[in-house]
Amino acid sequence: MAGSAHAAAVPSLLDPRQQWGLLNLSQAGRYLRIAKRTFHRWARGYPHGRPLLHVREPDGDHLPVTFVSLTEAHVLDGLREAGVRPDKIRPALDVLAREFGHEYVLIAPELATDGVEVLWDFSRSRAGSGLIVAESGQHVFREIVDDYLYYVHRDDHGAPEVLELRHWHPAKVIVDVRRSFGQPIFATSGVRVADVAGMLKAGDDAEIVADEFGIGIEDVRTAARLLLGRAT
Repeated sequence: MAGSAHAAAVPSLLDPRQQWGLLNLSQAGRYLRIAKRTFHRWARGYPHGRPLLHVREPDGDHLPVTFVSLTEAHVLDGLREAGVRPDKIRPALDVLAREFGHEYVLIAPELATDGVEVLWDFSRSRAGSGLIVAESGQHVFREIVDDYLYYVHRDDHGAPEVLELRHWHPAKVIVDVRRSFGQPIFATSGVRVADVAGMLKAGDDAEIVADEFGIGIEDVRTAARLLLGRAT
């Protein structure tokens, strides 16, 4: 595939989705429900492997996790659930990069079509041996990847535009750089999840927090459970 045919599906380096640092590594891991150690390895690399995510280098006021890298982590988590071993995936990403013509393969719309077959075929080869655990059938593999990609909403050019955080259901929490500077928010009200968690952490009752922000009590309880690790 020619790289120019798919360049529009990748936000440019000047695009806020690519440029703005939204979260630190620990915060991103909490929002995505990915273990801190795992997210750090994906972002900073394994002892014998390069990073799997395109994070920024922290420099003063700039946080490392952009919208693009958060979306990459979401998709990588889906690949892991489908049976892909992250410690084996770097060669597979290199194969996809050659196939798609760019290195941002985890956010490429082609991953849902050609990419699944490329990954599966690569795992059957000698070079890709051990990439996908034996229990994962091709149908299950595709089904899980498609499920994760469902939560990545794209613009007219195919580039990720809004990420819906699947583990927060039934609450609908999204990340959109056009709203609240890319901080995770409850989609309907626009309230920042971190602000809800902050009031709870300060000792306010869930009912008071819900009334303060004009959101449902279940949204408050979801924020407490997922960000603070406790029930309210």
